[in-house]
Amino acid sequence: MFSQSKMERAEQRAGLLFIAPVLLQFLIFFLLPIGFAVYASFTNWNVIRGTQDFIGFRNFIEIFNDRRFWTAVGNTFYMIIPIPVYLTLGLLFAMACNRNTPGNKVFRVLYYLPYITSIVALVIMWQWLFNFEFGLVNGMLRSVFGIQGPNWLGDPTWIKRTIVIMIIWKMVGIVSIYLLAALKNIPGSYYEAAKIDGANTFRCFYKITVPLITPTLFYLTIIGIIGSLQTFVEVQLFTTDGGRNYSAATVVYYVWQRAFSSNEMGYASAAAVLFGLFILLVTLFQFKLSKKWVHEEG
Repeated sequence: MFSQSKMERAEQRAGLLFIAPVLLQFLIFFLLPIGFAVYASFTNWNVIRGTQDFIGFRNFIEIFNDRRFWTAVGNTFYMIIPIPVYLTLGLLFAMACNRNTPGNKVFRVLYYLPYITSIVALVIMWQWLFNFEFGLVNGMLRSVFGIQGPNWLGDPTWIKRTIVIMIIWKMVGIVSIYLLAALKNIPGSYYEAAKIDGANTFRCFYKITVPLITPTLFYLTIIGIIGSLQTFVEVQLFTTDGGRNYSAATVVYYVWQRAFSSNEMGYASAAAVLFGLFILLVTLFQFKLSKKWVHEEG
């Protein structure tokens, strides 16, 4: 074995010095909080009383016996509904912009605005639009179609649908930007060769466009599912106490409520740990499943 020269050791030290800030950030803001949350999940940590006694798996047992938790789980899965809808609409908008449709740059900005606008401002606007008595939507339904619109924000069924509609409207713009970039990266020679071979528009889309944008679709699906499972702000701003009969509360809202309304930090940590493990398993499953449908250019 050859001993390392002074220059090699100096290069190693310099390399460690360069990555030290990232490692410290990962340790302080990721590993330590996760480790503390796991520890807290086995305690009865109450901020008001200042107690933090070890109680084993009691928090986890209580979570599985809590009906509100399972209601929140069902509502959380409901928030995944927008993903295929805004992916489809985003792809249609991206394809329209990719054809250099007149005014497509203006449309790109308009589609993107909801995503970069403050979520609080968007919710306030939607509360006005979907107000049962004075909202613009129900007003149009009464004046144009002569029907009374539903109680969008008060009915246990419609409140979730309203949140889903808002998520779709908000996400279409950013999704279309990603997909437009993916479409721009497809070489035009592929389509020219396909047309020479007699392929029609549908076959070009199915055999060329879709396979080559699957990496982007996979990324958007991963990010979309993680984001939908963590839906919180919309529930907090649209409802009081998660809505009537806890109809709109998600798991993240449930965790927040137990932590900061009930001051049960240990219990909330246990719910957060379970939910984090679930998201991790779902993500790993998606990566495993991606080998069957994501096209990788070799």
